[in-house]
Amino acid sequence: MSDGWPLTALEEYFLLEDRPAYPWSIFVRLGLSGCADRQAAETALRHCVARHPLLSSVTQRQRGTTWVWHRVQQPQPVVRWTVAPSPIDDRTFPSTTYLDLAAEVGIRLLADVGPNSSQFVFQFHHACCDARGAFMMIDDWLAEYARATGNEQEIGEPRIYDPGLLERRGQFKAQAKQTANPWSARWAGLVRAYRFLRQTPVPLLDYQPARDQDPAPAGFPAAQNFQFDAPTTAELCAAAKRQGATVNDLLCRDLLLVLSDFHRELRPQQPDAWLRLAVPVDLRTQAQEQLSAANQASMVFVTRRASVCRDAEALLQSIHRELQQVKTGGLARTFLRSLEIRRRLPGGLARSVRNGKCGATAAMTNVGETLGDSRLPRHGGKLVAGNLTLDTADFLAPIRPLTCASFSACTYAGRLSISLQYDPLALAENAADRLFEAFLGQLRNSLR
Repeated sequence: MSDGWPLTALEEYFLLEDRPAYPWSIFVRLGLSGCADRQAAETALRHCVARHPLLSSVTQRQRGTTWVWHRVQQPQPVVRWTVAPSPIDDRTFPSTTYLDLAAEVGIRLLADVGPNSSQFVFQFHHACCDARGAFMMIDDWLAEYARATGNEQEIGEPRIYDPGLLERRGQFKAQAKQTANPWSARWAGLVRAYRFLRQTPVPLLDYQPARDQDPAPAGFPAAQNFQFDAPTTAELCAAAKRQGATVNDLLCRDLLLVLSDFHRELRPQQPDAWLRLAVPVDLRTQAQEQLSAANQASMVFVTRRASVCRDAEALLQSIHRELQQVKTGGLARTFLRSLEIRRRLPGGLARSVRNGKCGATAAMTNVGETLGDSRLPRHGGKLVAGNLTLDTADFLAPIRPLTCASFSACTYAGRLSISLQYDPLALAENAADRLFEAFLGQLRNSLR
């Protein structure tokens, strides 16, 4: 990638929406058996970040309105290394701060290392990459760690990335699963956009979010995590299939059921309010397997009246139909087209972001199966990198003002991990616990 490469519309949106009070950071947490070697870990990080141009760049503003990537030579990501003599808490995430992409590259490493176990949390700026890109970089880091500890014979040569794909990252071609007529798909996209504008979602509860320039709250990110065991994960997959749906459909349905229950309790005077989920969609194709860490994704919005979120079966089928239409019609690109249009209007994207409105009641990010195509050796289904065995992997998506709860799901080694990031200005810890447990309980009810 040449120096001074312009940001895509989506990257610019993530950059402009980013703020100290609500950092647009995503997190990947790895729980490993074994005592990690610091020198090997930091060497691995430098080597693999240098191979991902957007993660080794900072942003700069040119000609007043244009944002560009500026490549940093020999990038040195921030590393915080802590010796942890006591067992590491795997239910929460370690505290960190706002990542300013104008001042540092878009990745940090937070490590807690004990004598028999290690925890690594990677903080990514979302303008640099999406969840799939983050896990791709994680796979590279694990491989580089194995090489740094003298185990390169187990994994072969580093993964090769095509720089031409990175330069075309803002282009989204039709995928093989897109079967709808292009004109029908465009009309369906216009209908979705019209409905989106007419359906004004409400926050989960009334509260005053932080001001843009306020610092990230103490304890950021405020988060919860739970992992289902392998048999329960398999049962959830089977339950979704039995009902003619996907796990992603099930997650969205169960979250809407929980949100509607909380809404009736907290805002009973608005029984017909709109509840909206922001749902990221991966747009990578097979031809982009050699694309380095980047954003090749979009967003769709699942919106329902609170009053209709009571019939669980009908709700699941309607969500399944909607998300299938998104896939077959290529409708996930509607959001990206809207960003391109707003970018060309007077004032650009900067005029349309941070508008003080509620964009979604909550978010639901399902990364799916992670690290399944890694070339690292496995033991008992778990990846082995040198002296470390990867036991668990979790993902955490960001929150926004008035979108006070962001749920995330990913599956590694047959186990489904569920995470929640919440706004402590809206939800006290006990309230967040209750919301999280309600969602987990609803997922367990889906097995029956």
